[in-house]
Amino acid sequence: SNGENGSPKKGRGASGKRKKAPPKKSPLNGVSQEGKQVQRNAANARERARMRVLSKAFSRLKTTLPWVPPDTKLSKLDTLRLASSYIAHLRQILANDKYENGYIHPVNL
Repeated sequence: SNGENGSPKKGRGASGKRKKAPPKKSPLNGVSQEGKQVQRNAANARERARMRVLSKAFSRLKTTLPWVPPDTKLSKLDTLRLASSYIAHLRQILANDKYENGYIHPVNL
């Protein structure tokens, strides 16, 4: 809207819309654009290495599950769910064995 004398308000063009402020120049803080790119590349490399380690761990976990054929494609969530159910199954076997034989497995101590 217009001001008292009919002219556009401060900071607005003839259409009454605000003018975009020029982009602020970010301070370099002692790090050049090339330095920032080097840091970004290093961070990306660390993340890729971290994901490789994580994927390898999930792959190894999947191969230890007895009911999963080696060529089966499982999500990480499915792998965790199957591993959890397998651990529960093993706990149940140990608990049943404890009562049947009178022997207490070190895991149950």
